[in-house]
Amino acid sequence: MNFLIVILVLISFIAFRFYQKIRVPEGLKNVPTLSLLDLLIEMYNKVGPDKRWEDIREILEKEGIGRIWFNGRWILIVTDLELVKDVITRTDLYPKALLEEFFPGSLLAQYYGTNVVFSNGDDWKRHRRIANPSFRNLPIYVFVESAMKLLDVMERVDNKPIEVKSLMHGLTLDVLGKSAFGFDFNNLEEPNNVYVTTFNEVMEELGKQIYFLMSFLEYIIPRTKAIEKVEKLNNLYDRIVEKKSKSLKTGEIDKKIENNSADLLEHMIHACNDPENQTLTSEELRHNLAIFMLAGHDTTANSLTTILYLLAVHKDVQKKVRDEILHVLGDDLTPNSEQQKELKYMNMVINENLRLYPPVATLPRRFTSQEIKFRNYVIPAKTPIVLFIYGIHHSSKNWEDPEKFIPERFENEKHDHYAWLSFGGGNRLCLGINFSLIEQRIMLCAILRKYEVSLPADSIHKDKLKLAPECSGTMGPHPVPLIFKRRTE
Repeated sequence: MNFLIVILVLISFIAFRFYQKIRVPEGLKNVPTLSLLDLLIEMYNKVGPDKRWEDIREILEKEGIGRIWFNGRWILIVTDLELVKDVITRTDLYPKALLEEFFPGSLLAQYYGTNVVFSNGDDWKRHRRIANPSFRNLPIYVFVESAMKLLDVMERVDNKPIEVKSLMHGLTLDVLGKSAFGFDFNNLEEPNNVYVTTFNEVMEELGKQIYFLMSFLEYIIPRTKAIEKVEKLNNLYDRIVEKKSKSLKTGEIDKKIENNSADLLEHMIHACNDPENQTLTSEELRHNLAIFMLAGHDTTANSLTTILYLLAVHKDVQKKVRDEILHVLGDDLTPNSEQQKELKYMNMVINENLRLYPPVATLPRRFTSQEIKFRNYVIPAKTPIVLFIYGIHHSSKNWEDPEKFIPERFENEKHDHYAWLSFGGGNRLCLGINFSLIEQRIMLCAILRKYEVSLPADSIHKDKLKLAPECSGTMGPHPVPLIFKRRTE
């Protein structure tokens, strides 16, 4: 009898704690509920954010906010521009959710740690101060060299489908390796080398959705092989940081900065050599390299893939972009900084591509530092908030004919400033915005002046670009074979 009472008390206690967890806070009871079951089905079926938007569009178009029970907490999904602006501009009230806080001890937290993206307050200012000079002095020559190497690789195939997504990932990984820390992954020529394989394996491990859905699994079943892969990649980063740090002492980095040949890491290490300011440890430098490798290569590769797809489908736009390239560049192969400003129509096409297919479908999670009043809702402190960028970009409240590809909509920039968030906004605007845009312009100029791009007749993307599930936070399509035919004009 006593044993039965103990069991009943234990069950009652567990049920009470579970109720405490799932009960909806008073101020959020009127917020529409988004279906967790639909989300689980979507994750199981490995669909992209476009399908997720279809499922929740009706609620978010009407209310601009919804709540979903996910991974042990109520999370707010937001597309309302009033709240979006508040979250973007008031970082004191909506700080970033740190990986170690929300996924303590996880592989994700171990790999990315605290960096310029996942940090707040004074920590963020310290990381940003060190990183800023790196992105003010971009090694453009690396972009140009890589563009020429890309054309050499493409020269071997003519008028036959080339799988563009993997090609662009190879390109941008090479660009970032050289420009970030002077390391040649040589992915375009040798995609199966040990460094590329290790990096791709780590990205695959970090992108496994099961650990986002049930994060407790990491504490029950150790991810031994995954940890070994991360350690292998971290060792590569650590060796590079150590080598660069030694070159600072010899004066080699100073010389490179003077002749504008220093890479991003060398600029950061040089900025760390300021006795009047706090610096970054070698581990923090490595964590920043890790986040740069994700944000600086995967996002741009996906953007180049989707824009080439759009140009293949919309031949009139492709011709107009090419005509502009030939007019502005003349005999030049790649655009200088002034010519990039003159490529006005290309820039409109790039912006429209980034609206339709933003580099990330959702911005990294924020949370409320105190109770927030929004309309008739009272959002409790510590409530996670996710800005659904794909939804914001595809909302009929923000854009006319949001599903259509219309580059001209950016001609006069009449849209709400917070309706286009491909690189975030406010003082947390992505550091790599110019890096990505310059790389896209240079690659498009190189490709389009030499090739006409077409979509194969049997393409799975014939009716609509099919998006893959988000991996490691970035958004992109399923593989996209395209035909590149050499121009004879």
